Amino acid sequence: MSLISFAVIGKDNAPLYIRDFDYEKDCSDPSLSGSEFRDDPFGFLNHTQLLNGYSSLKNQFIIHSALDNFEGLDALNVDRPQHGPNSMWVGLLGHFDDTKVYAYATSTKIKFFATIEDIEDESNNIAREAALKALFANAHEYFVEYMMNPFSNVRTQKKLISQRFDMGIMELATTFNENFGQKGMSWM
Repeated sequence: MSLISFAVIGKDNAPLYIRDFDYEKDCSDPSLSGSEFRDDPFGFLNHTQLLNGYSSLKNQFIIHSALDNFEGLDALNVDRPQHGPNSMWVGLLGHFDDTKVYAYATSTKIKFFATIEDIEDESNNIAREAALKALFANAHEYFVEYMMNPFSNVRTQKKLISQRFDMGIMELATTFNENFGQKGMSWM
């Protein structure tokens, strides 16, 4: 059960960041070697061709379908805890094709979506949801760090373009996939 894509959706339901995690493609493409990131560790140069450009139309459609489900839940005023560690956790939004989409919503109406492979494994469900909660909380920290940067341009460009944010999300996805991906669950 590996992480397929990750998205950050803004207050106006416009995608700020969508990223697929196709490691075979990323590792085999020499243009994505990462040297561009090492040459600019603070993210001041424009790397728009590398950042935020890895999302298939299928995964974009799945994220938008999940957003429709989220809006339906939000309209029903589904009760969630107001305080505590689960106050921002929305949970499973639905099954789309061969994936499951989970969500996390902040108090400022920013939404984080994660698409994972749909593997029927009820015995590992609690551990997977705990790992997803941690992934979302860490991604939220990266987002807040980016927004607090006075040089961030998400308000003007309506896109989250930051190599530090992108590398942080890639690290979170790699950790999640190592622990819960097919390679990480070979013991089952």
